[in-house]
Amino acid sequence: MNQNELINQLNLESEALAFTVVALAILLILFVNRKLLLVRFRERRIQDSLKRIGCDQIRNLLCSDGLDGFFSIDRLALVQDAILLISYKPYGGNIYCAEHIAEWTQVVGQKSFKFQNPLFELDNQLTSVKLLTQNAPLKGYLFFNYSAEFPKGHPDMVLHPGNLPESFQNVDPETINPQIQAAWELLKAHQKQALSSGRVGVKT
Repeated sequence: MNQNELINQLNLESEALAFTVVALAILLILFVNRKLLLVRFRERRIQDSLKRIGCDQIRNLLCSDGLDGFFSIDRLALVQDAILLISYKPYGGNIYCAEHIAEWTQVVGQKSFKFQNPLFELDNQLTSVKLLTQNAPLKGYLFFNYSAEFPKGHPDMVLHPGNLPESFQNVDPETINPQIQAAWELLKAHQKQALSSGRVGVKT
């Protein structure tokens, strides 16, 4: 092997070694951060599922709390026969719940956590939106992510990726009921007015 061939061989071996080191470094980073990456991947899938609901959406609708303050409604979606109010609840683990009990329970591993029945808040939000839509058909739902399970069942108002109705997806705008469309325009006008007036401080 002459000198040039030896140099070329060394260069190839150096490039191969550098590629191997980089590849191993990437694999190590992915391994160390695998749980965080999985969480972010699942969250992205959740957001994609939520975005597919209805043919139009309003995010973070501002409503008066009746005490000179405002609260924000996570998401409204327009479907054929109603306006959907969807409140995303990023709770994981086993969820033990019922429609009329005061507190729900979240169990993660060996730990359990109590939280207020979110259907109560959902009902208050529905009442506020009804005042803006002149009583157009309105339905409220809680949306949980992939990591939530309901060992003893859940109320009908609870949605997750596994039970999302087909009728909520791929909605044709041409099929929207005129009454509902008119109510939807009222909500959009309300949101535009709220944003233009600078009501960005939200009370919950």
